[in-house]
Amino acid sequence: MRDHTEIEELLALEALGGLEPDDRARLDALLAEHGSDCAECAELRRGFADTAAMLGTGLRPTDVSAGLDDRTVAAALAGGPAAIAPTHRRRNALIAIAAAVVLVAVGALGGYLAAPRSAEQSFISQPGVRVVPFEPSDGTSGAMTLAVGPDGTQGYVIGSGLAEPPAGQTYELWTIKGGTPTSLGCVVPSDGQVVLPVNGAFTTADVAAVTVESSTCPSAPTTSPVMVASL
Repeated sequence: MRDHTEIEELLALEALGGLEPDDRARLDALLAEHGSDCAECAELRRGFADTAAMLGTGLRPTDVSAGLDDRTVAAALAGGPAAIAPTHRRRNALIAIAAAVVLVAVGALGGYLAAPRSAEQSFISQPGVRVVPFEPSDGTSGAMTLAVGPDGTQGYVIGSGLAEPPAGQTYELWTIKGGTPTSLGCVVPSDGQVVLPVNGAFTTADVAAVTVESSTCPSAPTTSPVMVASL
């Protein structure tokens, strides 16, 4: 039986728009570890998204009382440390709200199915794997994450919520050291998702980057990066 506790929390935060870049990277890594055929992950994501949409359209707007945000945070942190960073206070408040979304969206699941482990699942579950989020540089939708293996040369690029490139174009991935780019390969998302094995000199490169290129997959970038990850 798989533990979906952290995935539930992060998917609920995703539905509420509360994911920070590190949270997004962690969620993408966990989803990849469970595999694209994990029925529980798909059900959780769908349920949270549907319920968040319902909450946004099915309730009449009304004024809230003064100090509601502080009371919500206090309730979320009841019994916890008195001093906590603002970012963590916001996250815990969102988690408190997300708990209600969990109940509305999916209820109590009777159990989790065990599925065979895919190559990317086995890779990401290794000790010493480093997970690095890409930061959008031009408002590109969706997110990508680079998981680098312990040897610093093997990895996986994992993406979600990505727009399909225009016809005849593709996403191309690179490592860049100084001013020298090295292609890691090209990929077009399927239903907004990407799982791509890559090989590169990740320990010596300065950044990893994503550009939109011709489907011929050129050997050097012809456009500016749409996402960049600091290595």
